[in-house]
Amino acid sequence: MKRPQYVFRPNLNEPQHRRAWALLQQVLPAKRKEFLVQSILAAEQTNRLEKSIRKVVRAELQAASIATAVPSPPPDDAIPDPALNFLSTL
Repeated sequence: MKRPQYVFRPNLNEPQHRRAWALLQQVLPAKRKEFLVQSILAAEQTNRLEKSIRKVVRAELQAASIATAVPSPPPDDAIPDPALNFLSTL
């Protein structure tokens, strides 16, 4: 059975490709294959974790009842503030 191959040819005009190429160049040639495997698996795990977190947060937000405080109008028989201020000066 023939081993599958993948050729990585970054487009150095794209910032992400340049950055990935720079990181790959920092890895020893004998360890690049393992670096790529670990990077791919880490990205996949990060995506799965992000989806799980989003799912949990959505469920919690739907279950939580968020009440906003609405100021209640003063009662009709309330004494106006200017009248109280006037009375307090006496």
